[in-house]
Amino acid sequence: MLGYGIGMAHEILRQSVRAAFAAAVTCAAVAGLAAVPSSRAEPRPVVPTDRVTVPGLDGTRIAPLAPGEDVAATVLLFVMTDCPISNRYAPEIRRLHDEFAGMVRFWLVYVDAERPVDELREHRSSFGYPFGALRDVDGALVARAGATVTPEVAVFDADRRLIYRGRIDDRYVSFGVARRAPRIRDLHDRLGRIVAGDTVAFSETRAVGCYIPGA
Repeated sequence: MLGYGIGMAHEILRQSVRAAFAAAVTCAAVAGLAAVPSSRAEPRPVVPTDRVTVPGLDGTRIAPLAPGEDVAATVLLFVMTDCPISNRYAPEIRRLHDEFAGMVRFWLVYVDAERPVDELREHRSSFGYPFGALRDVDGALVARAGATVTPEVAVFDADRRLIYRGRIDDRYVSFGVARRAPRIRDLHDRLGRIVAGDTVAFSETRAVGCYIPGA
């Protein structure tokens, strides 16, 4: 009987220790959850599209997506001065600008904005771009458009909604591999529909070109 009583006492003690340990673990877990700060960052205020400003080549701050009278769409063309594919598309971009002038607003967006301004001016002049140029010094336009390579275009409608992002056309199959002529003129076709008054839903294509650092 004495042995039986000692055994029962040990069993009761063991159960008490287990219960105390479990309670301690639970308390520690709850305390840990309370002590660890949430990993979710505070939501950043959304800057309205028409308030995004970047410097032009003369240093003036410009809001390229601000509403414009009789402007059906705005095209942001992301380029780098030393990207060969960007430079080869200059003639096509000039043709598109001429065709849609007065209805569509074009902006040349330099993502290599750390280059000297004189170099950017020379690049724009040598390739004959007939519209304004911007320096995306802090990547605000790249982020707003979701661009990842150059050349890549982002098209915003009159309500500043992004409705197209991607290639100019399908001339380039991959880097260094190109067709003689494009089969699909993505940018031209979408601008034509916008100018005609069609409702254009968002669409995206894969652009081929030079990767934008940090995008």
